[in-house]
Amino acid sequence: MNLAVTLRAKGLALPGAILSVSPWYDLEVNNQTVDSNAETDKLLTKALLGLFRDLMLEGSGVAANDPRVNMLHADLTGLPPIMVYYGSHELLVWEAVEFAKRAKAAGVEVTLRSLSEGQHNFILGAGRVPEVDQAIKEMAQWLRSKLRLPVARK
Repeated sequence: MNLAVTLRAKGLALPGAILSVSPWYDLEVNNQTVDSNAETDKLLTKALLGLFRDLMLEGSGVAANDPRVNMLHADLTGLPPIMVYYGSHELLVWEAVEFAKRAKAAGVEVTLRSLSEGQHNFILGAGRVPEVDQAIKEMAQWLRSKLRLPVARK
């Protein structure tokens, strides 16, 4: 998402569509599902997110709420269609939903989908979890339609 926002700001060509899977948009790590989904997300913890944030920003002089790194503070106008897909059990649920709301308010075409009981990075279950395989098929169909690619053959 950051790349698209940066390209737009520089007046450069944007991608035809953006697929965002299990996104981490808010580096401030202070939303309600970080706490409420702490028992259901088996991959992430609040402390781990804080560590990742600190390592990414250390020495950069960039704050966690800076729109260059925090997409909940970024100007989203003019972005291409976006699909946000997240797992309902992950810590980052609130920010996926909030980002979709903000993007829609900015006039962006947004498709928001949740995989029931999905973990953060649920997509790693491809080939082993039928629900993940179905979600991937939906993502592919959406991307093909936005990029005007032919329908995939079965």
